[in-house]
Amino acid sequence: MRIAIASDWFYPKIGGIEAHMDELARQLLDAGHEPHIITHDYRHLAPYSDGFPYQVHRFRGSVYLKDYHISLSPGQLLEINGLYKSLGFDITHVHSIYSPFSIAVANLSRGIRGVPVVATNHSFFGEPKMGGVIRALLRYYLRRMDAFIAVSSPVAEDTRRLLGRSLGDRIVTTIPNGIDVEYWRPAEEEEREKARIRLNIRDDEIALLYVGRMTERKQAHRLPMVILRALEMCKMSKNRIKVIIIGNGPMKASLEKNLEITGLRERTILMDFMPREELREIYWAADVVLMPGMLEAFPIVGLEASATGKLIVGRNESGLSDLIVDGQTGFLSHSEAELSQKLSVVLSETELIPKMGREARARAEREFSWEIVLKRLLEVYKIAMDRADELDNKYLLYRAIRRNAG
Repeated sequence: MRIAIASDWFYPKIGGIEAHMDELARQLLDAGHEPHIITHDYRHLAPYSDGFPYQVHRFRGSVYLKDYHISLSPGQLLEINGLYKSLGFDITHVHSIYSPFSIAVANLSRGIRGVPVVATNHSFFGEPKMGGVIRALLRYYLRRMDAFIAVSSPVAEDTRRLLGRSLGDRIVTTIPNGIDVEYWRPAEEEEREKARIRLNIRDDEIALLYVGRMTERKQAHRLPMVILRALEMCKMSKNRIKVIIIGNGPMKASLEKNLEITGLRERTILMDFMPREELREIYWAADVVLMPGMLEAFPIVGLEASATGKLIVGRNESGLSDLIVDGQTGFLSHSEAELSQKLSVVLSETELIPKMGREARARAEREFSWEIVLKRLLEVYKIAMDRADELDNKYLLYRAIRRNAG
């Protein structure tokens, strides 16, 4: 199949959707399909190059909101229409139902070119300003989608609530993000030792890792308090741990302040975002991955951690509940206080770290490998294409009846 994969959000911007789209395109290519990424030009991040094994089509929009990474204009859509005419796509797969670019391309694909559309929802609707107006607009503009995918069961429920009756006979299938379990693997003993030496982590230290944006929702700035409370609960010295925090964002200053207040600054390694391929060694060096964020749809960090055999301690109010089996592959909590309590259990019962890490790795191979995920995605593609054919045939029959009646 020739597949269009569209979204506002793609590299050089770094994030979960971008990583998922890239890996999806690579997996489709390896399976013998022809994927094409369609996105905007990201001019404020230039210069950059697209050295991908698949084609990336970037279209310049006159409306460009760099803070939101959004770009759109009528001229842009005219050019995209020309691309559809020249390439003849079999199906369009848009990512994020909250991406204006995705919605515009989806409506062009289904409404003008007659190409069926699958839409993946990667996030929760939340409580935006003018939520009622936005909900009504989304229900209207998402009406041409043939099938929906949600990256976790909580997101699937949220999607059904958002669409309400406008969903009609369309399905919302829960399919998680996929992970390359051959690349994201546990470290050999020598690899782990080298990774820890590079970060100056002693053998007797327990390394706690956070990777992600520093926003209010991600709660990274609260980690110093979470960790200090856990240490107090299990009566462990600060010198027994090393904290690794990777990322950036508006709450970074609050994080740094809290590290100073709690006395954990000297025990913490702070790093900015880095290329994704460099993260594997960081996971290898770590013992426990902390995910304090709320309303996580289905975090790529959680997949990477699980695939590399790491125990995760995180919050339950998210798609993390689809990834972690509480008490078997990690620990889930319903509050910050419980997060500290669960972490204290891990710090005091260190035999759980390798044991749960092995279970996490086994589950990642069994449930979230790209081999499994891609098969399920292709099944939804077929459902969408069959539904589109049925609707189009009914429409042609309706037109023929109207013509004969006239």
